[in-house]
Amino acid sequence: MIKTKYARMNREEKKELINSYKKTESGKIMMNRLFRLNIIGSLLIIYALYFYIKSFNNLKWTDFFVIVPLAISGLFFIIMSLKLKRKVLNNFAIKKK
Repeated sequence: MIKTKYARMNREEKKELINSYKKTESGKIMMNRLFRLNIIGSLLIIYALYFYIKSFNNLKWTDFFVIVPLAISGLFFIIMSLKLKRKVLNNFAIKKK
């Protein structure tokens, strides 16, 4: 994996970059969307766990057709939002110089 400019920054530089990105108009919108994606992914995982625990005593193999896709889609939402955040912040760091 190629190291990006954002990946080579230390913790303080990353915090400064995130704060300066949040001050821009597109940054406010993008960070709200990414936060929303994390919330949706977390809720999907929580619902999959709830469904699994609720039906644990009489669990059928067909219940896994609901539980597994919910958990996978929740993980997908969270992972892709983190990747998108890293990509957007890297592009902002390159353009900012």
